Amino acid sequence: MKATLALSSALMLALAGAATAGPAKSPAGQEGSKAKVTRTVKIEMTEYGFSQKALDFKAGETVKFIISNKGKLKHELTIGTVEEQLAHRKAMEGMSSAAHEGHGGHEGHGEHGGHDGHHGMDHDMPAGSVHVDPGATKEFVWTFTTPGRLQFACNYPGHADLGMDGSIAVN
Repeated sequence: MKATLALSSALMLALAGAATAGPAKSPAGQEGSKAKVTRTVKIEMTEYGFSQKALDFKAGETVKFIISNKGKLKHELTIGTVEEQLAHRKAMEGMSSAAHEGHGGHEGHGEHGGHDGHHGMDHDMPAGSVHVDPGATKEFVWTFTTPGRLQFACNYPGHADLGMDGSIAVN
């Protein structure tokens, strides 16, 4: 109980500090302008995979992503560095664990064995991230600013480990 309270307090302090510090710059890029889109990329999600495993972009390229969830579970697609993905994944695992305490079981938690990763939780998502409900399609625009190696992944607990990740090369 004390460990959970301490973890919750530390997470709240970290989020509060991030909110007051302003948006952090990411080597992965930044939200893009629809007026500057030069390419559209469609990605379908299922349990547990993406229709594409590797993507290539040019630094400065602005891309419109159309993300469709063909699965039965809620998924996300997040673009980021390896470090950003791991940090986001860890935060989601912590929120998933905290959401289950005090529920007296797993009733009402959807079809993911009681672990959908976001049941009843709202949190600040990384800029290059979108949650997509089963059967839904969402779009977002992203500008890749810096050459390097990135990843895209679903960071719901266990999803990336089951194959919901891919690589991005920015040249």
